[in-house]
Amino acid sequence: MVGMERPEEIVQGTQSLARAFSVLDAVADGNGDLASIGKAIGTSRSTTHRLVSFLQRTGFVRQMDGRGYVLGARLIELGAVALAQMPLTTVARPLLERLSQQTGDTIHLSVRDGDEIIYVDKISGNKGLEMRSRVGLRKPIAITGTGKAQMLDLPEKEWGRLYSLAQMVVLSDEMPPPGFLAWEDYVSAMRAYRALGYTMEIEENEASICCVAAPIRGARGEIVAGLSVASTLPYMTRQRLEALAPVVRSCADDISRELGFVGRRAS
Repeated sequence: MVGMERPEEIVQGTQSLARAFSVLDAVADGNGDLASIGKAIGTSRSTTHRLVSFLQRTGFVRQMDGRGYVLGARLIELGAVALAQMPLTTVARPLLERLSQQTGDTIHLSVRDGDEIIYVDKISGNKGLEMRSRVGLRKPIAITGTGKAQMLDLPEKEWGRLYSLAQMVVLSDEMPPPGFLAWEDYVSAMRAYRALGYTMEIEENEASICCVAAPIRGARGEIVAGLSVASTLPYMTRQRLEALAPVVRSCADDISRELGFVGRRAS
């Protein structure tokens, strides 16, 4: 039939698309030349060159002197559009700015993506400190404050699975965060957090970084995001974390109401 693709053409097109995405992932991971990109995605030099050339022509990668291939401006454009099309970030931003002014600390907003969280907004604090977190960064959900906030409604069996995945990442790190908890302490803390409606993270994700976080709910009552206030140990003592908890939770509740949530808990 005229205009219909044969099954083999569909498969070939899907493979090419998958390889193109793999190139973008490889470049994002710091592979800046054809040899390292090809090694990362498992393609020959000619295939790698063809894929990179296509992505370069279309603006998804570009070549910089001294750095090789880097992600291109087209991805920045699409990323900005993706964020703009996410109602959460549009609704939350004014409230995040208000929270930032109230606390003077770094504000994070994240959403769950599989077994990880991805930061979708960040406002740096005014204390001259900078954290490794950035918009677009992924982290195991079980070791971040905003991630744990998004786990509060989950059964303990799922807590265990997500904790085990995070543990594998932490143990593979040359310098694991000093606050990573043993399972018994972790589950005990999570039970307490579920009753309180907020979570804390004390050097579980990054050395010297502490935060207090709260869940954000959608119109149906489901947790759709996590919000946190973070700073370094000298500025974020246990006492201050506890003092900030109602402030963070109030901001998360305000965002939840803007998203259509009318209660306090999911039914």
